[in-house]
Amino acid sequence: MEHMDEFYTAYPLIKQLYGVELTPEDFEEIGLIAWRHIGNKFTKLYRYSSNLLCDAPPCKNGCGQKIEGFSMLLPCNCDILEAVTYGWEDWKYTTNKTVNGDYSSQFTENYIEARKITQSPLYISGRYVKYERVGDKLYFDKDYGTINILYKGVVLDEEGLPYITEKEALAIATYCAMTRLRRDGLVSHNNAILQEYQMLYQEWLKLCSAARVPYYINQNEWNEILDANSSWDRKRFNFSFKPIR
Repeated sequence: MEHMDEFYTAYPLIKQLYGVELTPEDFEEIGLIAWRHIGNKFTKLYRYSSNLLCDAPPCKNGCGQKIEGFSMLLPCNCDILEAVTYGWEDWKYTTNKTVNGDYSSQFTENYIEARKITQSPLYISGRYVKYERVGDKLYFDKDYGTINILYKGVVLDEEGLPYITEKEALAIATYCAMTRLRRDGLVSHNNAILQEYQMLYQEWLKLCSAARVPYYINQNEWNEILDANSSWDRKRFNFSFKPIR
């Protein structure tokens, strides 16, 4: 994995390389647009639990009416939801021996499921639950108590912004300068500024493409790539599977 820097490492490059000045607020707004265009995301798996709040989802028909429901607020860095669960594992409720279900089955299921946590990072305990995602909230039809979520989240720096590589910082700085020149040229009707914008636009396209390609792929990353593109038995007994270049 490449060395990652804080998002603001791109900020001074705008003035140093192109002589364009931006406020920190404008830099964050325009820089994040450039980061999304590049498409690289340094993510990790996170587990998060929260109690539900009494809240109603907005009406899909735009009628303004609200249906009774419950919701939870997602973490700010949540990108992809892997799983949403609640409570205990599924177990045998119906039995002719006890009124309230087979409790021995309940404890057996929880013991078995608990062992899976050490076997797969994508495992999360609890029973799957139906939900609806609207913006940064999850909505549920009733109060399930504590909700557990497993999600892929963008790793953020101390400013709450994504980490970037050196090539991404250069591309983001170019995009910010390009955007400011385009605005100034359109407002002033200055063809010279618009020509500079066209030059920076071509430079942005090249730097954006370059930023999507890693500097170097180490052997651990090659191993993951080969696992993804090969059969499950690629690593055979008495055979070296380490990639050698």
